[in-house]
Amino acid sequence: MTLFIYGASGAGVEVYDLIKRNRSIGGKYSQIFFVDDFQEESEHYGEKRIHFSSCEEYAGRHDAEFVIAVGEPSARRTLFDRVASAGYPFATLVDETAVISPTASIGEGCIIQAGAVISSNAVLRENCAVMLHAIVGHDALVNNSCVICPKATVGGCSTVGEQSFLGLGSSMKEGVNIGSRAIVALGSMVFRDVEEGATVAGNPARVTRGGVEHKVFQGRKEGTR
Repeated sequence: MTLFIYGASGAGVEVYDLIKRNRSIGGKYSQIFFVDDFQEESEHYGEKRIHFSSCEEYAGRHDAEFVIAVGEPSARRTLFDRVASAGYPFATLVDETAVISPTASIGEGCIIQAGAVISSNAVLRENCAVMLHAIVGHDALVNNSCVICPKATVGGCSTVGEQSFLGLGSSMKEGVNIGSRAIVALGSMVFRDVEEGATVAGNPARVTRGGVEHKVFQGRKEGTR
């Protein structure tokens, strides 16, 4: 089986490390490629870095899986849809040190990094990234293509809308709803519902004016982080 890691910057390297330190995952893949459409095809961390258009030269759709490894939620969605349209399946990668409740539901293409906790009856939809030591509380719902940064906490019985970003060390009270495409800045404490497309920061978190593009990583191309 071949694994294509779509993204070759920080998030891509973290996924590569996850695979290498978890024998149960790494043993599944005979070859690994980084996919990056904005760099020349070359060697990267001892593996080949190729363009998406080159993937079929190395593995067929029945012999390969993809994982999206970028930190921008909107880019995660774009790349996920691109891969799905091409007919490739997705890997779901869970670090062996993560704590996953047997009643939790983990969607296709999710990444759950070391020390993360997914609590009872929590649901992660497809293509989510839950980073180092992040927590998703009981009965919480995290929708498609969300990013939960290291040490962030999703409160129990809460909902996170699709393509939302919870920054490093942020926390949300139980029962709070975060709208789609929202950004919660690092270290923020969310006590009230957050509207769709809003950026909030502070303790308590308040709406603040974000960038014109409403992206977490301003000015970066899709697939580069």
